Amino acid sequence: MNDQIKFWRVGVESLLIVAILGGLYLISQFNYLLFHSIVEAFTIVVGTGIFFLAWNTRAMLDNNYLLIFGIAQAFVSLIDLLHMLAYSGMGVFTDGGAGLSTQLWIAGRFLQAATLCAAPFFIGRRVRMSWILAAYSVVTALFIASIFSWGNFPVTYVEGVGLTPFKKISEFVLVGLFLLAAFLLILKRAAFSADILRLIVMSIFMKAIAEGFFAVYATVFDISTIAGHLLRLVSYYLMYKAMIETGMMRPYRVLFFNLKRSEEELQARSKELQERNEELDAFAHTVAHNLQNPLTAILLAAQAARNVNMSAGERNELMQEIAATARKMSNIIEALMMLAEVRRSEAPRERLEMGEILASVRRRLAHKIEAAQAEIHFPAEWPAAVGYAPWVEEVWANYLDNALKYGGKPPRIELGAEKLENGKVRFWVRDHGPGISPEQQAQLFHLGQRFLKRGDGHGLGLSIVRRVVEKLGGRAGVASEPGNGSEFYFTLPGE
Repeated sequence: MNDQIKFWRVGVESLLIVAILGGLYLISQFNYLLFHSIVEAFTIVVGTGIFFLAWNTRAMLDNNYLLIFGIAQAFVSLIDLLHMLAYSGMGVFTDGGAGLSTQLWIAGRFLQAATLCAAPFFIGRRVRMSWILAAYSVVTALFIASIFSWGNFPVTYVEGVGLTPFKKISEFVLVGLFLLAAFLLILKRAAFSADILRLIVMSIFMKAIAEGFFAVYATVFDISTIAGHLLRLVSYYLMYKAMIETGMMRPYRVLFFNLKRSEEELQARSKELQERNEELDAFAHTVAHNLQNPLTAILLAAQAARNVNMSAGERNELMQEIAATARKMSNIIEALMMLAEVRRSEAPRERLEMGEILASVRRRLAHKIEAAQAEIHFPAEWPAAVGYAPWVEEVWANYLDNALKYGGKPPRIELGAEKLENGKVRFWVRDHGPGISPEQQAQLFHLGQRFLKRGDGHGLGLSIVRRVVEKLGGRAGVASEPGNGSEFYFTLPGE
């Protein structure tokens, strides 16, 4: 329904524009001076309106393109007003004739074209209004003085001869400047909403086409000037749509576009911050829980060791228990340090010698492999991948350690890899244990979640795995069915 209303509104608006342009053309055939005055008066009113909109909203306007263009329109409109009053037949300025009005025309167009070319470079930069106003005031004063007082502005029109070479060349230069301005604006399209950008670019294109007509007329009353003024009218109408109508009726789209985008980014950041806070809560709970139990055990053992009636064998057994508990605490602290390192560090990227990494992992876990009487199968060759060897070693060590614990009795474990179509390499550890339910799989890689909710783990290993792999540009996961074993995998960029 809304699309139909919009379609009919655009249709009626287009018919109205065609009717107005047709009416103005008829007026030009009977009274060209009236036609010219109507067109110029419209552009002056629109230009002044754009200035007031930009100036009165400058404190809220965070798009410097719109701000600079709006301020420039005040000075362009002043020159256009003088151009209209100096036009042949107006009788305001008795000296100068058509040449005076064309000089003012060229001055106004160069000021406008220069503004449109320069404004994109100020997007996202700090702008001092006092400097902008001073610059436009000086340039406008120089133009007016050179035309009215000093008489050193180049001649643009000679009665009985027509346009001078300077005027014709200037018009073609203006065409190029307007096209350049449209190109530069498109490069900065991220700073505008789509409809505003489209209207402004169309307006600039209309200006360029109009200047092409103004470069070829023989007299100020022929058909080329009529076409040029009508296109100029359309250009200002499009700018009116972009800056005034759209700005007033839907101000958030022209004035607060960047603010809206910032709000969306802030909401995303807030969500991310909330997730981080939840993660920190889980982290604090994990640390407290994992350290509290061994600390309690050590304190109880130390208290028991004070018993003077304890035999040497009992005391020795107690010391071994304290040492084992301390080692467990040391492992937890090492895991926490590893987690912190991964979170804050940027690891170098290098070609991984996966065979050497796995050999190091087997040496680290040799006593566990022997104790479990595990059967482990390794591939003869590994696909080339890129990462950071110490971190990748931790990934393999965590996966293989879990497989030794939960891969069956005795555990039969397979390690392998395959190249993926997206250029990455997928590595895996497969076991033939009891498998993992989908509910447990969804939580395994979260901070503080113990493998299979049992065992002597500290709930940090798989969380470290996920962060390591993601930091290296890959993804970690698990594929498992209850009763059919599990496959823990991770991906890394290929060489």
